[in-house]
Amino acid sequence: MGTSDREGSRSQRRKAETRARILRAGNELFSARGYGGTSMEGIAEVADVAVRTLYLHFPSKAAILLGFQDDWVDAFVDRVCARPLAEPVADSVAHALDQLVADGWPDATFGAMPEPHPVVDLIADGAPDIAGHILQGWIRAQEQMIRAWAPRCPPGSLVPATRAAAVFTSWIATLLVVRDGYRSGTLDPASSGNAVGREVVAHLPLV
Repeated sequence: MGTSDREGSRSQRRKAETRARILRAGNELFSARGYGGTSMEGIAEVADVAVRTLYLHFPSKAAILLGFQDDWVDAFVDRVCARPLAEPVADSVAHALDQLVADGWPDATFGAMPEPHPVVDLIADGAPDIAGHILQGWIRAQEQMIRAWAPRCPPGSLVPATRAAAVFTSWIATLLVVRDGYRSGTLDPASSGNAVGREVVAHLPLV
């Protein structure tokens, strides 16, 4: 590898690290303050980057929210797809969520989140471009799961599509349960989104 290649690799690595730091900072503030209470300046401060640097990576706080959501879905789907096909969906989802936490992905308790996370808050009542982006991401995720599982099934099997639909159903149902829990004030402060997700998927009478 030549000098220019090494420099290019270092530069790309630094950019990726800065991007990840911004996304983590954004999610931290979104969780603690909600979408309206979070500013680009606040994210830059927590990420320890200049505001100008922040805008070089993301044009808006919506882009930061969606960037984190996309990365989380990708990581979650990778872990779900790695599970045995014969495993019940509830177990696959629970294992995937546990692995995400073990790998450092956040799972804040409701007690640490006075307002719903913006994904919960905006999926139904937010700007259509935000909700649309999130839902399109999940459509792509379902396609990814189907592609991963189809080679393990007989031709024409409905199992891959059914499993993918069950995973998506568990996610959207979890959002609705959490949203309604915030509205009614019934969420356990010691619980979290992942904990609710495990409980929700356990009730799905699917493969």
